[in-house]
Amino acid sequence: MNTFKKITSLFLLAIATTIMSGCSASYHQDFLQDPQSMHDRARVLIVTPENGSYGTEYYPTSGNDVVQVLTKELRNYTTNISVIPRTVRIEQIYEEDLQNVDYIIIPEILHWEDRATGWSFRPDRIEVRFDIYDNQRQLVNSVSIKGKSANIVWVQKAPNSLLPKPIRRLLRELFR
Repeated sequence: MNTFKKITSLFLLAIATTIMSGCSASYHQDFLQDPQSMHDRARVLIVTPENGSYGTEYYPTSGNDVVQVLTKELRNYTTNISVIPRTVRIEQIYEEDLQNVDYIIIPEILHWEDRATGWSFRPDRIEVRFDIYDNQRQLVNSVSIKGKSANIVWVQKAPNSLLPKPIRRLLRELFR
């Protein structure tokens, strides 16, 4: 009977460890270079990225999701935020628009994967690169953020739920 208790305890401990280790999301960010501090009240222009996809699955709101989260988090630092509602390159932004801003942020969705994590135990994943330019079209920095959901989730969430935490951390670095 004593051996049965030990085996049961070890089994329960293994299950608890597996559940606890798979229940938290993880994030990572990489700056191309050391972040330059952006000033408070900076005038920022955000370009809407192309929507993400994974394999043959297309996520038609993912570009707007990135812009919404970025805009919401940027409001903690500045209220002068404007958005171009379509994807454009830095060369395509009009001179008049550049004169009215200090920075241009052009996101690019590199990976957007929505998995049925609740039953498949495969995490949702995102990767978004943010190219940050000054109003002279000079690249100031490029930042890549990655997010991965927990392997085990009790409530199914979309990949956009992985955006706020790394974007918040990114902006804290840029506005220090």
